[in-house]
Amino acid sequence: MKVVLFGSTGFIGKEVLDLCLKSPAVTSIIALSRRHLPVDGEGEGANPKLTVVMVEDFKVYPSSILEHLKGADACIWSIGTYNWDSTVELEYPEAFQQALLKVLDVHVNKPFTYVYLGGAFTEPDQEKTLWFYTKGRRVRGLAQTKFLEFGRQNPSVKTYVVRPGGVLPGDGSGYALLGWLVPTVSVRSLAAVMVDLAVNGGSEQLVNNKVIVERGRELLMNQM
Repeated sequence: MKVVLFGSTGFIGKEVLDLCLKSPAVTSIIALSRRHLPVDGEGEGANPKLTVVMVEDFKVYPSSILEHLKGADACIWSIGTYNWDSTVELEYPEAFQQALLKVLDVHVNKPFTYVYLGGAFTEPDQEKTLWFYTKGRRVRGLAQTKFLEFGRQNPSVKTYVVRPGGVLPGDGSGYALLGWLVPTVSVRSLAAVMVDLAVNGGSEQLVNNKVIVERGRELLMNQM
């Protein structure tokens, strides 16, 4: 299957890319990025199933980029910001969705799978009183709402939102105390769940931290 990736240079996106490269089910990867990746399809460390498409502006998709999106079966969106930039959080995904509709192959029995990285503390209710991280939780909550609405408006697209708590490096070992204070998950488990959703789908549209932890552990055990 052909998978489109966003955010492959980030903390979570790197793990998603690595697991896609290792997945036998993923035969072609289109990574849209502003920077080259160490596993580009050319040169040392190259992987033949990866194509890195350089993007100057994630709000603009010329025909040269649209050509790479044709025939894709799934997308994993791992782009996010620490300062909750509304351009990145809201305008970037909306621009991609409009571009996707121009090239989307409609399959009645196999819809396009779209996995979005959300967060455990995001708040879709824009009027709700919040006591911490107010701006960020509202911006990410609105982004989640718009993402799910895109899926509802386009039956040929199946949308999933993963909602992790604190994401820990590696396998998450060494952070036991933090896990007692807030919901946490290892970046490896989170990436495994995101790739599995892209490949196999899932029974839940909103995948919360506890499910990510349990499912991710199972998936990683099966890879050993």
